[in-house]
Amino acid sequence: MREQHDALRQLAVRVLTQPTAADLWDLQKGLLAHGGEDAVQARRVVRAFHACLRTMESKAASRTASRWGAILGTAAVGTTSLPELSDRQGRELRELVEGALPAFLEVGASIQTARAWEIDAQLIYDEFAWFLYEELWDVSMTAHPELTDDDRRERIDAVLDPILSSDLPDDDRAALVVDMFRSVLAARLVPLLDRGA
Repeated sequence: MREQHDALRQLAVRVLTQPTAADLWDLQKGLLAHGGEDAVQARRVVRAFHACLRTMESKAASRTASRWGAILGTAAVGTTSLPELSDRQGRELRELVEGALPAFLEVGASIQTARAWEIDAQLIYDEFAWFLYEELWDVSMTAHPELTDDDRRERIDAVLDPILSSDLPDDDRAALVVDMFRSVLAARLVPLLDRGA
């Protein structure tokens, strides 16, 4: 039992310092074996944190692909339009414009796909902020029962509002979400790990 607890502690430290989806997967297994209400609460956070990391990995790959699509679409227009422009002897300008129009529409579609990623990312941050708000409220109720609801709300808003702000660059928002998950997970793990020490 002691060895199992030490292994769980080491895994928890690794997840809190350098979280990966694979380590979170292993942590949930350790928490299932540990059992108890504290483990149930920690597993809820581990599951959401795992989903967060996997979603961010997926969205980062999607964003890169969308941006490359826009770049390649623009390059494709250049390669198809240049020969047509150089071979315009005897061709009317109207024919050149008609020939180039589908290529320009393709570039516009690629750019809109890249913008769609940004909108989708905002919805992801909203979803994780919703989960984190509830967890922070619950953790705060235990750690600081003396706070009024207004004080509690003000403190949580101060932490989560930047995640919901589209003014903050995407990389900074992603880092904030991960840091908040780490903090909430630490709060859920401390009672469980301290009791077994």
